Amino acid sequence: TVYWNKQTKDVYLLINSLPQPAAGKQYQLWAIVDGVPVDAGLLETNAPVAFVKMKNIPKAQAFAITLENTGGNKTPTMPIYVVGKT
Repeated sequence: TVYWNKQTKDVYLLINSLPQPAAGKQYQLWAIVDGVPVDAGLLETNAPVAFVKMKNIPKAQAFAITLENTGGNKTPTMPIYVVGKT
């Protein structure tokens, strides 16, 4: 679940219902801005707190989560696990 405060631009993610990634893989959050994916941060699924602050995002029409190689990517690859409009 993504919580995005449009006034402060803060983005928080409640990690729920994502399977544990395989070794060498990590989830990455993307903001979709004017049809272009923008890196919003990497998810630590083994973190003790499931509600985490991500990168600030000034403008977005949607958010998506992909499974990437550990350390993330500059552009998203497949598969997309979650996508939702703002």
